[in-house]
Amino acid sequence: MSRMSLPFYRRRQFGDAVGKLAVYALLIVGALLAFFPFVWMVSTALKTPPQVLDVPIRWLPDPITGENFAAAWWRFDFARYFLNTLFISSAVTILSVTICSMAGYAFAKKHFWGREMIFNMLLATLTIPGAVLMIPLFLTILKLGWINKFIGIIVPFCVSVTNIFLMRQYISTIPTELEEAARIDGASDFTIWWRIILPLSKPAMATVAIFSFVGAWDGFLWPLIVLKDKAMWTLNVALGLLQIEYIAAEGSPWGVMMAGSVLVVLPLIGVFLTLQRYFMKGLIIGAVKG
Repeated sequence: MSRMSLPFYRRRQFGDAVGKLAVYALLIVGALLAFFPFVWMVSTALKTPPQVLDVPIRWLPDPITGENFAAAWWRFDFARYFLNTLFISSAVTILSVTICSMAGYAFAKKHFWGREMIFNMLLATLTIPGAVLMIPLFLTILKLGWINKFIGIIVPFCVSVTNIFLMRQYISTIPTELEEAARIDGASDFTIWWRIILPLSKPAMATVAIFSFVGAWDGFLWPLIVLKDKAMWTLNVALGLLQIEYIAAEGSPWGVMMAGSVLVVLPLIGVFLTLQRYFMKGLIIGAVKG
């Protein structure tokens, strides 16, 4: 490197370092802003009713109480709603991973007439607002007799075009030679999908599983429409409707509501932390593969 180019190189290094520091600073600020509601939620869940209404906000409860968690769990039959939500979310996740991986395999590796046209039509449905589909979906569920049944919550959301797209993009990266070698050995399409495609698609499956589980766990409007029996409510429906009941009985529901919200969020954090390594890899590969 010549002497004349050395100052320019150093200025470029300095500019790159400043740019990285600016990016890291923005990411830190964004992370703090995103983490702020969760900190406030946990803090409120550990406060007594008078502390919740303190101004200015008291971030560290004194004394710390667990009565809000006990009230949320026992008084409102939180365990039943938790099991209901866990069953629905697990069923949606298992069905979604299975069906979307099969569809992704077909669109990525199988050659049939109209494959690209059908796939593009599926992608086009992503532009349709969910609210537009609510009434025809409800009428379909009503005709099938699935109102006030868990199957009415599970079946409509066990397939997602986004998840099919992610699986298709990831499976496209798997070498076709593996499939051809298995077919020479006499493997059927199902065997290839089960023995080759699924083991090599764990990152994409983890991504689909997280999206499906979080979507089903956070569902509010559709369970509210379909489920009429209080014993079949999900956590979000219970938290939303029982707030009114608690206000009438106690007058200040915020500590209990925040405790219930913490209990709702913790399983989602656990699922993400468990599948985080696969999730990031599957999301990146599925996004960059054309």
